Amino acid sequence: MHPPLYLYEAVARGEVPREFLEEIEREHLAARCPACAETIGEHKEHKAPPDEPDAPSGLSAALAPLAEDGPGGDQPRRDRLDSVRDRLKPRERRAAERTARAWVRQAVKLPPAERRDTVAGAYVRFQGTLFCLLLLEEARRRIPGDPAEAESLADAVLAANRKTDADRPDPEVEAPALAVRGNARRAQGRLLHAAEDLAQARRLLDSPEVTDPETPAEVDSYLGSLRKDQGRFDEAAHHLHRAAALYGLLRDRQKAAQVLLRLGAVHYARHELGAAVTATENALALLDSLDSDAEDWLRGYSHFNLAHHLHAAGETDRAEAELVAHEDLLSACGEEVAQHVIWLKARIAWSRQELGTAQRLYTEARQRALDRGIAWDAGLVGLELALVHLVRGHTAKVRTLAREALEIFAAQEVQREVRAALDLLDAAARRDAITRKLLEQVIAAVENAAYGRPVAR
Repeated sequence: MHPPLYLYEAVARGEVPREFLEEIEREHLAARCPACAETIGEHKEHKAPPDEPDAPSGLSAALAPLAEDGPGGDQPRRDRLDSVRDRLKPRERRAAERTARAWVRQAVKLPPAERRDTVAGAYVRFQGTLFCLLLLEEARRRIPGDPAEAESLADAVLAANRKTDADRPDPEVEAPALAVRGNARRAQGRLLHAAEDLAQARRLLDSPEVTDPETPAEVDSYLGSLRKDQGRFDEAAHHLHRAAALYGLLRDRQKAAQVLLRLGAVHYARHELGAAVTATENALALLDSLDSDAEDWLRGYSHFNLAHHLHAAGETDRAEAELVAHEDLLSACGEEVAQHVIWLKARIAWSRQELGTAQRLYTEARQRALDRGIAWDAGLVGLELALVHLVRGHTAKVRTLAREALEIFAAQEVQREVRAALDLLDAAARRDAITRKLLEQVIAAVENAAYGRPVAR
């Protein structure tokens, strides 16, 4: 990516360490980029303020201004269409946008199987940067609820963008469209295709025609999610750190918070539990500074994540207090969160050796997962419930739950290490020789694999 102007300005103000900027410059090979050479030269004369002993990291420094601005921040929300509107004469802008929005409404109504070819074959409608960017916003809104539709809409954007003058795609559209399509493919589990799209999008960031400052942050955010799903957690953390810092510099609290939540999940998968708690607390601080109630679902999900990470870190009382304090918010978040709240309450009861309560809650969580058709969750909850039954001496129930879990995971694509653990459980179940140590090892293997699955838990 081109080092953006706002990043140089942030370094000059002392908001971000120079090392963060220099890392991006090295990746971009700025000396070979004439589009950046002049800008970089102008800003080299700025000296970063002397580092204090406890100077904040790039991420902390970029997020710090958000916490100081007060509710809503001191800058108006930037509209990604502004740079496109500026290309038009003032009297043309309103009519052009009205026309583009009408085309978007028509394109959204087209059957997905016909949409791309219809858009590509139209000679009058479905053209122009405004239309493409507006349709791309529609695609973003479909993730994660309907990633197949998001992919279809992004495909249509790419088809429309390739009808420009002399069939030369506009990089300002191409880069985010490839990124959105890649993220939609990732959400469907097609990780190789997602990686191809995101690699192309990242290469396009080096085009001087990509001027939208949010596009680099968006690409890093999606790359972080992809690396997380691939189980490449170190790379995921790198991209998510950068995306959170860039969104912080852009004063976009909600997107910075969403990235931090994913970063917390990556830290959890790396067994960095303190870092997982900190990232989630930072996300909640940003969300709580927003005026709107529109993010209540996200707030509820964040409070659940914080309780989950606290429990994993051994802070059981704090985890339970988090669930109690935000019970109303969590109950309004829908069945997905409700199932996971019950599951976490079961784990808390298990941690306290309240076996009767744990058995009841695990049974309810498992049934909710089955009712929702979430086989993976049902299998994992079943294994944890089997552990409770084992400790209570209910060996027949242990065998039943173990066999059901094995049937569930036999239909799933799992890593070799997980398959080996499941094979050991299968052999032990056939001999009626399931032990607590074996069950705990299988549960840990399956849970770790769950954080590499493409569909968000």
